[in-house]
Amino acid sequence: MKFLVYPFITLSLLISACGSSSNSSERSYQDPHSKMHQKMHDEFYLEEMQKELTGKWQIMLVGETIIDAKQFDGKQPVLIIDVSEGTYAGNDGCNSFKGKVSFKEDKIIFGPTAGTLMACPNMEVSGKIMNSINEKSLNYSMADQLILYEGNKKAMVLKRIE
Repeated sequence: MKFLVYPFITLSLLISACGSSSNSSERSYQDPHSKMHQKMHDEFYLEEMQKELTGKWQIMLVGETIIDAKQFDGKQPVLIIDVSEGTYAGNDGCNSFKGKVSFKEDKIIFGPTAGTLMACPNMEVSGKIMNSINEKSLNYSMADQLILYEGNKKAMVLKRIE
């Protein structure tokens, strides 16, 4: 009887060990085609996202402040995004500005902003525009407009003009 039990136990342990090692190897193995497909998907998504963002945008709203060219003697604030160059530029209704920009998933990452420092009417709104993008990482959504979010609050609403 002992002779039948030991081979049976040994065989059971071997089968059990083989099953567990194959399961662990299945978990650690990643199909190279799956990785390649994911990388292509990510690159395509990033490229399409960046194409949508390139252009000249009229600033319509900053925080809760509606922007109107009348506030700036007829000069409408704009933001220009150039994805291929990785830059942004524009006018806050008074001063010109520019900086570097990058993109990550659903974020636009604005670098430090350099700009002119003229005294103009409605400097408070101009300051809000600058503070909304200077060194900010903002989520965004697009439909008819480009909406930038800081956390869950709207930081800026823009309308494409070119």
